[in-house]
Amino acid sequence: MELYFAYGSNLWTKQMRGRCPSTRVEGLATLRNHRLWFPLKSQRWGDGVASIRPDESARVEGVLYSISWGDLKAMDVFEGVPVNLYQRIEVPVLCDGEIRLAWTYMGRIEQGAPFPTTRAYIDTILRGAVDHGLDKDWIGFLRDFPVSD
Repeated sequence: MELYFAYGSNLWTKQMRGRCPSTRVEGLATLRNHRLWFPLKSQRWGDGVASIRPDESARVEGVLYSISWGDLKAMDVFEGVPVNLYQRIEVPVLCDGEIRLAWTYMGRIEQGAPFPTTRAYIDTILRGAVDHGLDKDWIGFLRDFPVSD
């Protein structure tokens, strides 16, 4: 099984299991020295979608999943790796007091970035964050994100 760190709409376990049937929740995880931002526009979501970028003063909260290698390859397609929207990278995340290496996705930067996101997209992220019991400050940070609609 492969470890995958989710921080965007894949926080919502229902979406993850629809994309990757082998999904198992390993625990809450933190990616240090990175920031959440919205550098890509999505036709599906109607505006900005999440990515991460290096930032020594920030962190990104999320969930660590284990998924099969086949499901990880399928996730590459969902995340647009073949068409160069995102790249899959390996990152060290803190989960249950232990640093673990996990795959995640980092989006390319479109001209005009960052973009506001839509209420539907941020609500999907929030649904996952609340369901998993992410940090209340992180949930507040997500709730306060500007939306375009």
